[in-house]
Amino acid sequence: MTKPSAVNIHRTNPPDWFKQADFGIIIHWGPYSVPAYAPVNIPDYGTLIKTKSLGYLFEHQPYAEWYGNSMLLPSSPVAAYHRTHYGNTSYADFAKTFKQTAQNVDVQAWAAAFANAGAKYVVIVTKHHDGFVMFDPHTKNPYEPDYHLNFDFVGELAQAVRAHGMRFGTYYSSLLDWTFPHLPIKDYGSFLLGNDKSQTYKDYVWHQWHELIDRYHPDVLWNDIGYPDDHRLETLFKYYYQQVPEGLVNDRWQQFPDWMRTSWIRPIFNLVAAQVIKRDQHHSNDLSEVKYYDYRTFEYRTDWPQTNRYFEMTRGMDKSFGYNRLSRPEDYITADDIKQLIAELRSKRGRLLLNVGPDMNGQIPSAQLSILQQLSDR
Repeated sequence: MTKPSAVNIHRTNPPDWFKQADFGIIIHWGPYSVPAYAPVNIPDYGTLIKTKSLGYLFEHQPYAEWYGNSMLLPSSPVAAYHRTHYGNTSYADFAKTFKQTAQNVDVQAWAAAFANAGAKYVVIVTKHHDGFVMFDPHTKNPYEPDYHLNFDFVGELAQAVRAHGMRFGTYYSSLLDWTFPHLPIKDYGSFLLGNDKSQTYKDYVWHQWHELIDRYHPDVLWNDIGYPDDHRLETLFKYYYQQVPEGLVNDRWQQFPDWMRTSWIRPIFNLVAAQVIKRDQHHSNDLSEVKYYDYRTFEYRTDWPQTNRYFEMTRGMDKSFGYNRLSRPEDYITADDIKQLIAELRSKRGRLLLNVGPDMNGQIPSAQLSILQQLSDR
C-alpha cells in the first residue's frame, strides 16, 4: 500500500455490506457497569459540547463509562456519589467484582435481541479508557497483568453475532488508558494528547490491535479519541486490510507529535484547542479533515455536515453509553424516534450505531430491551 496523498487511507467506496447496513449496535460493558452512575439532570453530550467548556463537560460527564475518571475530580457529582455510596472503594475493586459477575453473560441472548431489532452489525468495546480488557489477552498490561476478563468474551460474542447473520466490529481505546500514568482527564491537552508517550505503551497498543485482528477478524476497527505518536499506524492498516479485505476503519485515529506532550507545551495546546473548538461550534456544518478513515463518525449529533462520504452517528438510548442505573424514562429516546432517525440517516449515506449498556451481570436493562423489541417491526 502506498502512502496516502489524500485524507482517505483506503477507499471512498466502502464494501457493499456497509452500504446496506443502516443500523448497528455498539455495546459498552465493563467495570463501570458496577457503580453504573452518571448525573442525569444535565443535557446530553451533543448539547454540552456545543454550549459548555470542556472542563465543565468532564466535571459533569453524562457518560457512566467515564466513572473512573469522574470520581477523581473532587467537585464532580460522581465524586460526591462515590464518597456517599462507596467510601474508599477503588475503581480496581469494581473491576474485581466485574470479573466475577461478567461470567453470567448470555451472548446468545444478546445476539438474538440485536438481530431481532434489525441490526446489521455489532461493535463491542474491547478496551475502554479505563484500560480493562474484555478478553483474555496474550499481550498483558505491564502494570496490571490481571486487569482483564479470564475468558474469551469477545470471541464468544463474535461467534454468536455472526451466527445470527450480522457483521462484527471491535472498539478499542488506543490513546487513553488509565492503567498507565493517569492524571485526571479535565482539559483539551489531557483528552486529545493522552498521558503516556512511552514506547512501552505504543508497543502495548500495537500488539493488542494485532491480537484483535488475528483472533477475531473484525469487520470494523472502531478506534476512539486518537492514536499514539507511532509511525507504524499505516503498517497496521495495511496488515488489517490484508487480513480482512472487506473491513473498514473509522475516523478517530488522529495523531499528535510527542513534543506536544511536554509540560510546557500543554498549556499552549489547551489555549489553541479551545479556540479551534469554539470556532467549530459556530461552523457545525463544516466537516474537519482527518488523515485516516473509511467512513466518518458523529456522536449525539443531528446537524450532520453535508458530505458525500458514508458516515455513522452513534448515541446511547439515554444520555450515557455505559449503563446508568439512575436514567429516567424521559432520558430515553423512543423506538419511533429511532426508526425516524435511521430513515433520515439512510437518505444521507448515514447509519445509526445505537448503544446497549448491559448491567454488571450482563443483563440488558428492561428499558433498553423494550426499545430493541419495538424496533423489530421496522
